[in-house]
Amino acid sequence: MEVILLFIGGVVLFVGIYWFFGEVVRPLRQLQRLIRELAAGEKPKGFVARGSWGLEESIGQLERVSEKLEGVISREESERVNLQAILGSLTEGVLVTDEEGKIILANEKLLRMFSLEEVPRGRTVMETTRLVEVGRGVDEINEGGGTQSIEVQVAAMEGGQGQTFAVNLAPIVEGNRKRSGVVVVFYDLSKIRRLEMVRQEFVTNLSHELRTPLSILAGYLETLENPAVLKGGEGKKIWSVLQRNCERLTLLVGDLLELSRIESGQMELNLVARGPREILQEVQDDWERAFVAKKVKLKLDCPAGLPAVLGDLLRVGQVFSNLMENALRFAPAGSEVKISARHLEAGGEIEFAVQDQGEGIPADKIDRIFERFFRVDGGRVREKGGTGLGLSIVKHLIQLHGGRVWAKSRAGEGTQIILTLPCRKS
Repeated sequence: MEVILLFIGGVVLFVGIYWFFGEVVRPLRQLQRLIRELAAGEKPKGFVARGSWGLEESIGQLERVSEKLEGVISREESERVNLQAILGSLTEGVLVTDEEGKIILANEKLLRMFSLEEVPRGRTVMETTRLVEVGRGVDEINEGGGTQSIEVQVAAMEGGQGQTFAVNLAPIVEGNRKRSGVVVVFYDLSKIRRLEMVRQEFVTNLSHELRTPLSILAGYLETLENPAVLKGGEGKKIWSVLQRNCERLTLLVGDLLELSRIESGQMELNLVARGPREILQEVQDDWERAFVAKKVKLKLDCPAGLPAVLGDLLRVGQVFSNLMENALRFAPAGSEVKISARHLEAGGEIEFAVQDQGEGIPADKIDRIFERFFRVDGGRVREKGGTGLGLSIVKHLIQLHGGRVWAKSRAGEGTQIILTLPCRKS
């Protein structure tokens, strides 16, 4: 009988231990594992919805918490991706700071504006941009709120150009009206400011170009009020001055209209194939007499058999007419002007050059000679004639043909204007 009771007691104990392990120990271990995974930000591999002592209900509640948390994380991730996409598509530079003025977010445009390799998280705006006004604005908004709009200048780096930014700053306000940071937007005004400067220079130069002949015309027209001055040599001199300045104004207006047509894209080219030597031979024939009259030698250097180029006969002629006029104007008597051509096989182009032996151009001004009205020595150049638009027209016409144009020069050693035209494709 005792043996039977011991046996029954052992079975009951085994069943109790098995029940306790299955209903309490195992669910507790599962619950611990789930809590550890959630705490680590991991998605749980599965939930056990069995157990006693309220474990089943606790695990069920934990499952519902996990589902809600997963939804929140998913929405936050989606919002983060959307925010990055929006910021990345903006043409303005954008950065966001926290309530301490430390950067927490910046888009790609801002990184390019300030040559940054990565988002400078944890750094201040002043440390990142070196713009004192912007850093001060962030601090003032974090302390007192409000918005600010300022314009700042960034000094040019070596070999580069300065920049101008319009900067707008606004606070980030949470639902409880507490300020939690600042949004700073940078809009690059550099191109607009440079265009304004070019426009101002153009208006100033044009006004100056018009003032001289108009003043001369006005002065002599007042003289003409006295009919007596029209008689004899004095009258002929007056008429000559009036005619010369009228022609100068006509040329200036004509060049302005021509440049306007080219820049507006209204000019159409009638492209035909011609040999480089044929083009230069025609240039030499047209200008030989004028060069002889000034005692300047005009030399042609162009091998036969070069590939033909595609060009508009009238416009290519206009290009070389402007270049030859400049060369003749600045070449001293007894010097030589050489016109040449050679084949650039790598680029499929013919390179033309017009070289004189004049005074040359200083190195710091060589890159500006193709600008409208730019003159190396304004007073002396005006005395020699010209509207100051010839090389600008040359540049635009060559670019319209798909070519390039540049200059080489050293003060006192002459100037070489080089241009390319594309070869005809065989």
